Amino acid sequence: MKSKYIKTASLCLMLSIAIGCTSYVEDTNVSLDSLADSDAKNLFQGVLLANQFFQTSATARDAMIWLNQANGEDRQYTALNNWNNTTASEFDDSWNNAYVNCITQAKLTQVKAAKEVNPNLKGAAQVIEAHCMGTVTSLWGDAPYSELDITGNNLSPKYDTQASIYAKLQILLDDAIANLSSSVGSGIPGDKDIYYAGVASKWIKLAHSLKARYYLHVKDYDNAKTQALLGIDVAADDLKAVFGNSYVQNFNPYYSFLVYDRDTYMSGDSYAARLLDPTDALYRGNSKTDESARFAFTYNQEYFSPYSLNIYGADYGGTNGKFGSDSPLPMVTFGEMLLIIAESDTRTSFTSGLTSYNNYRALLNTGYSIGIDNTGYDTETFDYSAYDAADFDASGIENPSPTSITNQNALLREIMQERYIYLMANFEGFNDFGRTNNIAEIQLKTGYAGTPQRFLYPQVEVNANPNTPSPIPTMVTKTPVHN
Repeated sequence: MKSKYIKTASLCLMLSIAIGCTSYVEDTNVSLDSLADSDAKNLFQGVLLANQFFQTSATARDAMIWLNQANGEDRQYTALNNWNNTTASEFDDSWNNAYVNCITQAKLTQVKAAKEVNPNLKGAAQVIEAHCMGTVTSLWGDAPYSELDITGNNLSPKYDTQASIYAKLQILLDDAIANLSSSVGSGIPGDKDIYYAGVASKWIKLAHSLKARYYLHVKDYDNAKTQALLGIDVAADDLKAVFGNSYVQNFNPYYSFLVYDRDTYMSGDSYAARLLDPTDALYRGNSKTDESARFAFTYNQEYFSPYSLNIYGADYGGTNGKFGSDSPLPMVTFGEMLLIIAESDTRTSFTSGLTSYNNYRALLNTGYSIGIDNTGYDTETFDYSAYDAADFDASGIENPSPTSITNQNALLREIMQERYIYLMANFEGFNDFGRTNNIAEIQLKTGYAGTPQRFLYPQVEVNANPNTPSPIPTMVTKTPVHN
């Protein structure tokens, strides 16, 4: 699957530009029939597609398996259940897609937009650069950034520290917000903007949302809350990866893998499925929480027993499940902002944290994120009634004996467990695991040494860049900001 989608994403970009586009590749094999240049707007959509593929492709599936939200069932995916079996080459495609197809092209778009005096378009490209680069550093830790050279003259960029990259991204997003606030120029081309149809104000909210996410990553909870309050504030403005219904063109990558490419490789048999299954002893529901609809939206028994990932949708039939052929996948959302606020408040005050978490549950109780239309799934039931303080007291429904903890810690555990479920198929759940030392009390697969903390530096980078950290960190080595 990876090679097919990389070819598709690369083709999208090549239609717009065919110049040396990476600091890792010299100008070789350049066709004289290829376009020599392009304007910013025709680069822009390719950047969007490259980013969404990076956020939703093979390594996102890997993270689901390691977090026990899915299970490897066949061939190399059986071995993948043990994160220690992961090899550096597993990350080659993802790294190249991030650096070559997204970040480099986003920087080129910014250069073009500046020359064309279009600050809004430059700002949108900066936001995408920040989204992609922020994901890179969250997964790999230290990484090339400040010396990334889009001219191809520096093939061995230095590695910046993870903390410095996060600081640089905050500055980049501030600049993006200023550019998106400008009234100069022709603006973001609506026909190329597959997310917000050229509306700059929505891009500004996305920029604030990413600032909130990255402050959360470095445990600056006050600033995380401040930015989340300025971020995405309605469901309609969620940043979602959008897909169509054509194989090797625009299928949801999960669906393509699960149905067409490797249909025996990956099931939904997992701890997460059991948390959502009302018939299982691990079920997280209670008198105020009914997970039936979310369980049916995410899991079923189409291919595997007891659980498959729900691949119903336009290509397969049935009501769209979370992993249907054209089901959109959330990348940055209103729900995430409410959960950032709730976590930040809880770390200061149980009372304010409970109020903020109930605000999130009120949104969830409308059917938000359960079904692609945000109204629930099929005819299944759901309930996310408000919690009371007593629910988190010792022996309460969210703090049972004999393992009762403080009410503040019990609320924080509940919020992190909700993030584990809500952010499934998103790298944020993987980041949460390391950032919080598993406050959610996720039960990983047993019998394997250590716990998954980061991605391995890809083999292509180890071979090409002498600045790659040595000794190379392992999968179970925390990233610097999580130590």
